[in-house]
Amino acid sequence: MLKRSLSVSLLALALLSATASSVSAKPTDWDKELAKGYQQLSIGNKEVAAEFFAKKVAKYPGSAACHTALGKALKRLGKLDEAKKEFRSATQCEPTFADGFYEFGSSLEADGQYKEAIENFQKYLELSQDAAKRKNIEDRIRFCQDKLSS
Repeated sequence: MLKRSLSVSLLALALLSATASSVSAKPTDWDKELAKGYQQLSIGNKEVAAEFFAKKVAKYPGSAACHTALGKALKRLGKLDEAKKEFRSATQCEPTFADGFYEFGSSLEADGQYKEAIENFQKYLELSQDAAKRKNIEDRIRFCQDKLSS
């Protein structure tokens, strides 16, 4: 009887452990993990994409890629304050995820928060390897600086 009880306890512990690790495990390829949502966004299914990304954020709350994806969908839906919160969350939960800083900087710039936008754009430039975007971001930083000095 004790042996059976111990076996049941060990089985329950193994199941709990497997469930916990599957929920907290992070995919190594966020592009692949989020592809369905981005595909929906690309064909104009903004609500479907937002719902998909919201589920990913719930499953992976520490993922800047998920927060950024949800922010992009919310932005497309015109929910700019909610999008901005997701972009902020992306920069806070993963301070090495460049795209979160770019999107957050863009939201701040649109809201006229130029000083904060500059800080986020500069952080993006520190983290990003995307040389094609560099000139554009530097121009946006100058634009924000001009707005601050005028």
